[in-house]
Amino acid sequence: MASRGNDPLLRAVLLWTALLAGVLVWLPLLRGATQGVAYRWAAGHGIGGRGIGGQYWLLVIAAAFVLTLLYLGWRGARPPFHWLLLLFHLPIAAAVCYVGWTHPEDLRFEGATIGVNFSLAYIGPGLFAGFALLSVYWVWRDVRSRRIREYVPWVWTRSTRIRLVLALALLPVEVVLFRTGGIQSRQNVIGVGLVFWQWFMVNLVLASSRLHEVRPRGAVQESD
Repeated sequence: MASRGNDPLLRAVLLWTALLAGVLVWLPLLRGATQGVAYRWAAGHGIGGRGIGGQYWLLVIAAAFVLTLLYLGWRGARPPFHWLLLLFHLPIAAAVCYVGWTHPEDLRFEGATIGVNFSLAYIGPGLFAGFALLSVYWVWRDVRSRRIREYVPWVWTRSTRIRLVLALALLPVEVVLFRTGGIQSRQNVIGVGLVFWQWFMVNLVLASSRLHEVRPRGAVQESD
């Protein structure tokens, strides 16, 4: 009997990947586009801008990358998912560990809208490196197993269409919320919450067509 594609380790890695992509890419991408120059974003030393200025084009490229990565991951982890996963996690983990070792005072998470600012010097390197190692282990295990992941055509189900419409419908709402209050106003806090809910909807859309079957290479499928 062919085994079904239900891998808890892959799901954990994908959830962590989606969380990072939401914070590092989706949030500044959407706020830069909807809030304009009032929103200042930064993704590292020398990388940042206001609104869609500065190196905003890097966010566009990063968004295309993570959407492709998550699309492949949620739908069965077909190639080139393995390389994209490593390309996403290994550089981030290396950068976090380097900053944590050389300049721990600079390794902080700051959310001006909700008034959050705390150090990641202790938990950050271990957390990021841990998930990077889990990603490496999953890739090694999956390649070693020589499993075949069959292509599953995209299916426009009713729930998929509804989720996509809801995600797109939030864009004008976010424009109004982000442009009618200060950076720490109630409107901005609600807007940030909607951006993350929108990202959740996007991931549900990407996961709408799942892997039906995974089997070892060369295995013969038995009849039910």
